[in-house]
Amino acid sequence: MRFHHPPRRNPDPGLGLAAQAALGIIWLVALSGCAERADPMIDLSGPTMGTYYSVKIARPPVGLSAETLEPELTRILAEVSAEISTYDPNSELSRLNANPSTDWIPVSEHLLTVMAEGQRLADLTNGVYDVTIGPLVNLWGFGPEPRSDHLPTEAEIQAARERIGYQKLELRDAPPAVRKARGDLYIDLSSLGEGYGVDRIAEWLESRGVTDYMVAIAGTIRAKGFNAKGQPWAIAIEQPLPERRAVHRVIAVSDRAISTSGDYRNFFEKDGKRYSHEIDPMTGTPVDRQLGSVTVIGDVGMIVDGLATALMVLGEKRGPALAEIQGIAAYFILREGETFRGIASSAFQTYLDAAAATPTEH
Repeated sequence: MRFHHPPRRNPDPGLGLAAQAALGIIWLVALSGCAERADPMIDLSGPTMGTYYSVKIARPPVGLSAETLEPELTRILAEVSAEISTYDPNSELSRLNANPSTDWIPVSEHLLTVMAEGQRLADLTNGVYDVTIGPLVNLWGFGPEPRSDHLPTEAEIQAARERIGYQKLELRDAPPAVRKARGDLYIDLSSLGEGYGVDRIAEWLESRGVTDYMVAIAGTIRAKGFNAKGQPWAIAIEQPLPERRAVHRVIAVSDRAISTSGDYRNFFEKDGKRYSHEIDPMTGTPVDRQLGSVTVIGDVGMIVDGLATALMVLGEKRGPALAEIQGIAAYFILREGETFRGIASSAFQTYLDAAAATPTEH
């Protein structure tokens, strides 16, 4: 959700605009010395979820090649879309959203896992992050439906807000099921989808003995081991500029997941005002703050994906405060006129210090 007026595409059985959001937020490049001999590497990329994926594998195990890997990636990503896409009317999540029942509705363990992480983040942020925000996402034109020419009215916003509230969603582990307090509850897992897809691919790679890889779906990455030059995977975080791309920071990542959420790639303008895809469920309107982007580093792609969105909606004051209290490795880029200022949590500062101590060759 970070493209400026993204062009409407043919219906995509993926996460659509929510996944398109991250395109360009983190540059998927292994920035390393060019003079050294590189080890063998598989490098694949392609469309998925309305955006793209990238998989780089250094020193692949015997028997794994681009030809054998590509169909597996296609299968895994198709499974992810079939579970959590709101753009595919036949996905498991779409069927759940269309089900008007307020009784227990059986769901797959995979879907329950993603929803449970969404509920955890909702508890952590006191509802500022909310997977039931779908009605507002759709109302403001950032969902599967075409954007309206007019801005939502106060009455429309209020009507959508009445359908929202993570407390209206109840989960059950055994057997896996969910219960909606309202039959018209609409769940949107887009802010977890990129990370979830990355985790599923990483899980498959590790089950096949892959020890050195970088997997990305748009702005969410999981990196393990080292790149083809034997160095940590280097990731460039860009400045929150809608009109061009410029590197803000480069950090080295190994055995970690990293995700960035920003407001500068997916927005629209009306009567001279910019409206971001980042919507605050408490007000029902897009956030309008100095904060341009948030980058989070952790162990699990789905978790850092959701955290980056949650901290972005919390803003430049509450976001850093929560990150510090919870020990979250988060980096906030604020706009200050024509310049940018970064705020790093204590946990993230470790990565910045490491980058400063070991300059990366380009």
